[in-house]
Amino acid sequence: MKRGFQTEAHVVVYCDSCGDIYTDREGESICFTTTHQAAELLTADTATGWVYDGDTIRCDGCVAAAECVESGHRFIAIGWPTIWPVPVPAPRECSVCGLPDTEQKD
Repeated sequence: MKRGFQTEAHVVVYCDSCGDIYTDREGESICFTTTHQAAELLTADTATGWVYDGDTIRCDGCVAAAECVESGHRFIAIGWPTIWPVPVPAPRECSVCGLPDTEQKD
């Protein structure tokens, strides 16, 4: 029987691109017993936006950024026309990655 403090090994998942840690809805890191268990969850849980292709693990933010690099941003007006008068040009953000158009490189 184990008692007191014990050092045990577990598996946590990090994004291969940015290093973010895979967490639950409350922001706590998830510990897995094996890499196989972690891979199964990443493959099955598409709601989080994390992607595991059998080689690379990418978080939802890196997946969105890669999609925008590949296909281009999809800008939408933000917060308008609820505020009047609408400034020209109206602020926009990408509906995929959330980056404002003012932060785009030309």
